[in-house]
Amino acid sequence: MNNRKGIKFLILILVLAAIMSGCVQVNEEKDRSLVIAEVNGEQIKKGEILDQYHRGYGEPEEYDEEIMLNILNSLIENKLVKQKAASAGHIVDEDVRKRAQEDYDQTIRTYGETLRQQAGEDADPDTDYEQKAREELKKIITESGQTEEGYLNLLAENIAILDFLDELLTDLKVEDNEIEEYYQEELEFQRDYPSMAAYYSSVKIVTEPASRLVKHILIKLADEDTQGIDALRKEGKEEDADALREEKLKTIESNAKKVLDRANAEEDFEALIDLFGEDPGMELEEYKDGYSMLRDESMMPEFLEASFQLQEGEISDLVPTDYGYHIIKVYKATEDIIAPLEDVKEEIRSVLLNQKKSRKTGELIDQWLEEADIKRYEKRL
Repeated sequence: MNNRKGIKFLILILVLAAIMSGCVQVNEEKDRSLVIAEVNGEQIKKGEILDQYHRGYGEPEEYDEEIMLNILNSLIENKLVKQKAASAGHIVDEDVRKRAQEDYDQTIRTYGETLRQQAGEDADPDTDYEQKAREELKKIITESGQTEEGYLNLLAENIAILDFLDELLTDLKVEDNEIEEYYQEELEFQRDYPSMAAYYSSVKIVTEPASRLVKHILIKLADEDTQGIDALRKEGKEEDADALREEKLKTIESNAKKVLDRANAEEDFEALIDLFGEDPGMELEEYKDGYSMLRDESMMPEFLEASFQLQEGEISDLVPTDYGYHIIKVYKATEDIIAPLEDVKEEIRSVLLNQKKSRKTGELIDQWLEEADIKRYEKRL
């Protein structure tokens, strides 16, 4: 089933745009039987739209029109694709229902094991974590306004449709050069933006991002000088800001070099921080061990760049920023650990194949929508 993930069609999970563009009054009992659309003669009633709305947004006094329309569009697509699948012989039969049950049971087992791992050393040997997972999942299903039986039926319908789409998309392939290109692009992205990659990258190529633990001595510019530089940058006057910074840095350069000489003479760095450092962050309990940083940390770029050019125990030259001169010492350094291409090749192939399937499925649905006999009665919303 892994190669099915990411297919655009997964219409069972509706992504609803919460854009407030008007409200709709609803009479639940009267309106549920209203026909809002017909797809090749099959009706979509307002009750179906209301059910989807309630699952995502509860039961408001007034319904957002834009959300209602988005749900209607998704239901039309869903109905159309189910019709196409059924006409190709992909229906919910006993075999499909059995597969749906197996998928559901596997989800419970996986979630149960996750609960056990989360408990860690506190895991109770008498607790049936699989049963706990089953109860929690059933509660989620119930709170979404469904029954367990209804949910299993949705899973079965989804399996039948995915079988149909897999059949249509069987000729799609991913070439080795596409895999290599993806690998290089992701490698660069994950190196430069490890924090973002943790959320957005589908394949973990940089398995452990480089990091630095540093302390520094800040020889500060006067507050009015820093404020003046900042004001110029906010106005977009970068050259003027750079010129002002260079001018003001000259006034503190001599003192900064004296401190740097003492650091390079292997005087105690902690003592030098206490004597000359002007960064209040270094005095906080939170940073008593130093600043722990990835490459995309929210810090001055010059500070980050200089830190990652140093190895453990090394001390920087004077590092200029808009705040003054920094003398940085690295207390701990780790480098990127990178998965070889061969180790992630098939995982990348799966991701790229799913992307191709998603695009092709979108094209097919657009084509089917043009060819279908669709009647919409949006005023009844």
